[in-house]
Amino acid sequence: MASATPLKDIDEQFLQCCICMEQLKEPKILPCLHRYCRECLKKLAKTGAKKIRCVTCREQHTLPKDGIDSLKTDFNTKNIIEFIQLQDSVKVDPLRTCIHCKKKRKASAFCFRCNDFLCEMCHQFHASSSIVKDHHPHIFSLSEAEAANLTIQKLSSLKEAPRCQAHPGKLSELCCTTCDNLPVCVPCTYGEHRGHNLTEVTSLAKVQREMLMGKVADLMQYEKKAYQMQEEIRRTEEDINVGRERMRAQEQLDAQKERIKKEIRNRGEELNRKQAELEGGVRAEESLRKKDLEQRMKRLREEYELICEEGRREAVATFKKLQEENKTETEWLQEGLREIEEQLTSLNTQKYGRAGKIKELSEHFDGIVKRFETVTTTVGCIQAAENDWADVQCIPNVCRAIDLLSEDVKEGSQRLRNLSVAKVRGLSPTVTVRSKVGMSKDVESVISMQHVGREWGVEDITGNTDGSIAVIGTASDYQTHLTVINMKGELLHQKLIPTRLHCTRRCSFLTQSQIAFTHDYDKVGIYDMSDQSLKSAMLGDVITDWSSGNGVRSVTTDPTNGIIIVGCSNRNVYVFNNQLQHINTFTLPAGIQWVRDIAVHEGGVLVCDTASNKAFAITVHVTNSQVNHEFTEPTIGEDGWWPESVCTGQNGCVYMLWLDGRTGRSVIVQYSRDGGQIKMMREVDRNHYIRSMTLVQTKQGEKLLLRTVDPQRVLVYGLV
Repeated sequence: MASATPLKDIDEQFLQCCICMEQLKEPKILPCLHRYCRECLKKLAKTGAKKIRCVTCREQHTLPKDGIDSLKTDFNTKNIIEFIQLQDSVKVDPLRTCIHCKKKRKASAFCFRCNDFLCEMCHQFHASSSIVKDHHPHIFSLSEAEAANLTIQKLSSLKEAPRCQAHPGKLSELCCTTCDNLPVCVPCTYGEHRGHNLTEVTSLAKVQREMLMGKVADLMQYEKKAYQMQEEIRRTEEDINVGRERMRAQEQLDAQKERIKKEIRNRGEELNRKQAELEGGVRAEESLRKKDLEQRMKRLREEYELICEEGRREAVATFKKLQEENKTETEWLQEGLREIEEQLTSLNTQKYGRAGKIKELSEHFDGIVKRFETVTTTVGCIQAAENDWADVQCIPNVCRAIDLLSEDVKEGSQRLRNLSVAKVRGLSPTVTVRSKVGMSKDVESVISMQHVGREWGVEDITGNTDGSIAVIGTASDYQTHLTVINMKGELLHQKLIPTRLHCTRRCSFLTQSQIAFTHDYDKVGIYDMSDQSLKSAMLGDVITDWSSGNGVRSVTTDPTNGIIIVGCSNRNVYVFNNQLQHINTFTLPAGIQWVRDIAVHEGGVLVCDTASNKAFAITVHVTNSQVNHEFTEPTIGEDGWWPESVCTGQNGCVYMLWLDGRTGRSVIVQYSRDGGQIKMMREVDRNHYIRSMTLVQTKQGEKLLLRTVDPQRVLVYGLV
């Protein structure tokens, strides 16, 4: 709103009280800059109440010591309303009693100093007489009342200085900044306000306006962000309520639940059928043998009894074996069914919980947008009026409101980011329940890494859902290679990346075509095989609390939620989205110092810790975490094992590689889904020095891959 803004362009709603829905009367202004009638605020605030909530933006404010009456009056708005009332009264009845001649004639002008009407004759005298010379700037010709060019600035110039509160008969000449810019007269400077900081109003108003413009400039940095928040909230809400992946996950879980129930029924029927067949076979065999032996009864009775007893024992043993197998398989199926039902319950709980937070955040930003609009309108009105006395009263309140609004925008943005980060703790979209889980006894195949240079090193390996495998390692002192091969060892992609000497290199598939990787102490990147593009980010540039002594040690991904998780040499774990934007940091529990390897599992993470030589399941709560449980070490041989690598399978089980540095032995341990039980423990041939492992999806099912050192190759084991 420029200084030349005509009064006719002011929005009527700006002059309307949102409580009584009528034109403002004695407008009082709250710290959030929303204004209401004084009496309406008194009705809204309970007797003796210390706080009041704004009905427009829902912000809660602390009332001054003397209550509503101590709130500042909005002089600019009050001046505009008084002028509008003056216009309306002249339209209704142009005949007025002149303040000079006391005759009732058509009003020609209004003196704001006398606060009354003048007829045409007295108007001319009043405007030219030296007796009332100080009234001249405050005389307003009613012929201008309907003029389109009548501005707020012109109206402000007509009003006289406010009266001193202590001496109502005197005009205020100075402002006491000690008493919150209170207008005072000269006698007050020797009395109640003696020794206070007293300032001439024009210079003080100029300083206040300059300060306001600086605040407005700072606030405008957040304007676009505040208005965009509503769109981000809408997208986040759609992602929660109607996301295709969650809908598909729900359908898959329901279908699997029905398949498992059907499988349990089929196995029970199969067991009963086999039992009947065995019993029928035994009876038939007994009958045949009996008929045969009746002819040789005397001679072969002992043999007959012996054979019958042996047949019965074999049948009982076979049946018991079938019972045990069926019991084991049924328990696996029932366990899987329980897990699916738990995940369905968790999915619904998470969905409705986040939906409630979204609604609360949406209401919060509705209030922020309304406050933005109020600040903009109020600042425009101040700029337009250029009323020194009104400005020194109003501008400090406006600046405080702008500071609070800026902080609320920052806080709301952080709350929205935290809500997005909460996806890290979401459920996996599918669950596969297998009746038996184990590792093939022998190596199914060996993959040669012939396309990795003879002098090159390999530090990490990761498997894809389409059967491809990515390896990362040193190509030279200042280069890292990222190589992708298939299950036959054939080269699919290869990328050489500049890097620094002596750093940790790790990789993990983010999508079927994208690989997240680390190739320096302080860098994380994404390589896209579809267009062979590469992008990376310096962690010090995107993480505000990154320290120069920190270093990357591990990386993993959550493809379902499209995030990258980076473990470092301190206890912090950093979370990025697929655009390499830092979206969260959570701290690992005390006692965990050096993350050797990390994996996403059951709404949290699994961590192999170098410092303690232990492995933990960690539950994540946005920025904090806690130990859920510690994994049991292998029970083969003596103590001295440390966890080197960890991954999770489609069956929900956890696979962990344990090494013994003294003997070079390596053991693969398979834990139950909750990590509480060891399902399988297999020592690998000592001729193979294993340093990392991963899982890969093939047409023949899921395979466990072990990376060996000297020679560099990959051992393939089946999961049965």
